[in-house]
Amino acid sequence: MVSRFFLASEPLAKRRQGLAVSAFLAVLLGFPLPGTGATLSLAKDGLETVREGDLIEYSLEVVNEGTTSVAGIEVLDTLPAEVQFVQATPTPGGTYNSTTGIWTLPTLGMNTNDKTAGIQIQALVNQNLINDPADTISITNRAEVIAPPDQTPLEAQVTTNVICSFCIDWEIESVTFEQELAGIDIDDFFGPGTIEVRFYLRVKVANNGPVTSDATVSVVRFDIDGGGFGSIELSPSLPVAVTLDPGQTQTIQFSTSRVKGDDLDFTVSWEFEVSDVALSDPILPNTASGSYSSSGGESDDNEGCFIVASAHGSYLDSHIIILRDFRNRHLLTNPFGKWFVAFYYRHSPPIANYIRERETPRAIVRSVLALVVYSIEYPIAAVLVLLILPLLLACQRKQRKNRTLRL
Repeated sequence: MVSRFFLASEPLAKRRQGLAVSAFLAVLLGFPLPGTGATLSLAKDGLETVREGDLIEYSLEVVNEGTTSVAGIEVLDTLPAEVQFVQATPTPGGTYNSTTGIWTLPTLGMNTNDKTAGIQIQALVNQNLINDPADTISITNRAEVIAPPDQTPLEAQVTTNVICSFCIDWEIESVTFEQELAGIDIDDFFGPGTIEVRFYLRVKVANNGPVTSDATVSVVRFDIDGGGFGSIELSPSLPVAVTLDPGQTQTIQFSTSRVKGDDLDFTVSWEFEVSDVALSDPILPNTASGSYSSSGGESDDNEGCFIVASAHGSYLDSHIIILRDFRNRHLLTNPFGKWFVAFYYRHSPPIANYIRERETPRAIVRSVLALVVYSIEYPIAAVLVLLILPLLLACQRKQRKNRTLRL
């Protein structure tokens, strides 16, 4: 390390000149400067919510954003009084003094592999901080760069909400939508028809602990737009009581009666809520919402595509989406199309079961469906092919006949 010492009697201009020479020699010889021109960044991260007695981890990161190496970096990170220090893991090196809260960093260079240093500090949240289940307290962990002294002041902080250890945490993990097509009725061949459907929504709730708890699951909203179904209610309409141990889950099924509509072009939207009975659940959200559209939505419309799905092995295949859209927009809008769809629904399940585990029939069906889908997507091209194909076949027959006559 290049150093220069000054006498008190030396003029200030001479001292500055000497410092400049020392800094030039230090950079020339590759020695890190103890902070001159240092440009650092400080980031801090931690949990937003914890319980009493939980292990909490704070992460700090310091990056050298400058053009010279920086040595002698120190960060003061004093833990809140509501937690007890467990351990600290600096990366790639350095030390942390849990008594003073000072993290001493290694020299930070200018390259990608040596310009960053981090540390993970683990602490245990104290017990008996909260007496009322509805209360929370906020604890703040603050960090600041205290060395080098000429570094621009830097600080970062994380605020964590502590909730009581005996408060429960209910959650709606998922909502699954399903429709059951009961049938398509046609009054007469040229008359109007109706579609009979039943809707199911399966709500999976979980008690994340820490104690056994009672809760209720209820319908906040259930709407259907389109399809001509009118107003529909889910059953049960009253809140459903649920009792679960910590870590347990339960699925509650809500459904409609069989309802009649004009077609299968509709959108369903819903919202469910879980609410604990004994305590105020402080961890949100306790609601779950979603929607489904028959022309493509969050849930899979797997009803009615039996043969197609068996051939492709997935209800999300692009061919199925195209055929389903063609069914909703064209077949189900006229009596003959409704009759064809009803006939398909009635007779396709046994055929689908037969081809599902047989590769050769599946390959044949896939080939046929590819032609059908191509015709739906490109009807003009399909018509031209149908017109040209007989001409090609006639030409081939004529050529074969001519060759026969020459022989």
